[in-house]
Amino acid sequence: MALETGWRDDAPVADSILRSFLHNQADVGDLLAGAVGGRHLRVPGLALADTGGPVVYTNQAVLFRPVLTADDPLLIEIDRFFADAPPAMVLSAWPTPDLAERGWQLIGHPMFVVRAPGPHPEPDAAGTDITLARTPDELALAERIAIEGYPLPEAAGLPPHALFGSALLDGPIQVRIARVDGQPAGVASGHVGHDVQNLCLAATLPAARRRGAWRALVWARVDDAPDLPAVAFTSDDSRPGFIRLGFLPITRFTLWLVPGRA
Repeated sequence: MALETGWRDDAPVADSILRSFLHNQADVGDLLAGAVGGRHLRVPGLALADTGGPVVYTNQAVLFRPVLTADDPLLIEIDRFFADAPPAMVLSAWPTPDLAERGWQLIGHPMFVVRAPGPHPEPDAAGTDITLARTPDELALAERIAIEGYPLPEAAGLPPHALFGSALLDGPIQVRIARVDGQPAGVASGHVGHDVQNLCLAATLPAARRRGAWRALVWARVDDAPDLPAVAFTSDDSRPGFIRLGFLPITRFTLWLVPGRA
C-alpha cells in the first residue's frame, strides 16, 4: 500500500489546508471563466481556466501536485490548453524545475498566508463603509476599482463585466466594495469552499490607501466564515499587512507566465 503524500489524485481534499486552498482556487478560476463565457477543464493533477481576456491572474493553471521535471505531462497539458489563448499564470505550491526552456517566464514567489479561526478586533476605519456588489452596476464599479487600484492596465479598455461577469452576482464568489467618506476606495473578493475562506483579490485606489479600507475588507471576508481558516497568497508589499492581522506565513508559491498566443 502506497504511503499517503497528500498529493495523489485520490487524496482527500481536506488532507491539508494547502490542498484545500488549491481546490478552492481552482473553483475560483472556473467561476471567473464561466461568468464571461470562457473555458475551464480539470484533468488529474491539474485545473485549467481561461477567461479569454488579457489579465493573466484570471487565466490560471493550478497544479494539484508537485512537478519534478521539465517534461512532466501536466506541463504539456498546460501548453495545449493555452496554445491559442491569452497569456496565463501557472500556480505551483512547490518549487519547480526551470521551465524557461518551454518559453515560460518566472513571475514571482508570493507568500501563502493562513489565519486560524477566531475573534478579531474591530477594524479602525472611521468613515469606511463595506458593501457587497449586488447589482450589475455595482459589479462593474468593483471591476473598475480593481483595474485602477491593482492596477491592471491591460484591462483598462475592456467593456464592463469583461473581468467580473454578471453571472457572479449571487454566486459563491463574494465581491465587496469599500467606500471611504462616501467615495469608492477599494474592492475585494472572497470564496468559501473546501473548508477555507480564500481571500482571492484585493485592490485599493491610490488616493484611498492607508485609510483602513484594505483592513476592513479583510475582516469583512473573514467574517463570511469565522469558523474556517482564512487563506491568501500575497505579494511582499501586502504581506506585512496580513502579518499584522494575525496571518502566518506558511510557504512561497511559484508563479510562471505562459505566453499563449501573445
